[in-house]
Amino acid sequence: MSKLTFRSNNDLKSLAKETLKHKKFNLPYTKKTTSKKGMFFVKDEGIYLMNAFKADNGKTPRENGFVVYASGYNPKTQDADLLWDKTYAVSRDDFGEFIHLSDDMLTRVVNGGNISVEVTETTIGVRA
Repeated sequence: MSKLTFRSNNDLKSLAKETLKHKKFNLPYTKKTTSKKGMFFVKDEGIYLMNAFKADNGKTPRENGFVVYASGYNPKTQDADLLWDKTYAVSRDDFGEFIHLSDDMLTRVVNGGNISVEVTETTIGVRA
């Protein structure tokens, strides 16, 4: 099992605030949408959360500050070899998963709470 922490910062608060406002969310690897509020949980070059909604201003998630790295999994602040080993320990494959976050969870994040994600071979658990 791997436990990842997304620490409260302005970008995470902004992502949570915007997620609360939106009504339609994309599901990964399909053209389907859901009304359940949530974010994308992504592992590729690092591990991060990002918006699952379409930004109103047409900017990319990075331009909007909607990409928030887990503590210790940011490629800008980690040695590339060490980061590869750490991300590989979480999952051998890159992925993008939709994680549902209730309004209560999102409100706690807007007010300064962290998001914790626990990953096993078969499950993803989220606390906020």
